[in-house]
Amino acid sequence: MILKYFILGNLVSLCMKIINSIVVVGLYYGFLTTFSIGPSYLFLLRARVMEEGTEKKVSATTGFITG
Repeated sequence: MILKYFILGNLVSLCMKIINSIVVVGLYYGFLTTFSIGPSYLFLLRARVMEEGTEKKVSATTGFITG
């Protein structure tokens, strides 16, 4: 019984060390930045890769800069 509480206490302590780690905070904000890609960026990528008209490339670039 004492061993069970000792293992649980060590597990909680380890989890708290990981949660308070600066690496986890950096990963959290990194994922927030990565997933905040807006539609203007996706339109820009699509225009650069798939489209062949210069008008669409210019309009997608302008929309990306303003948006």
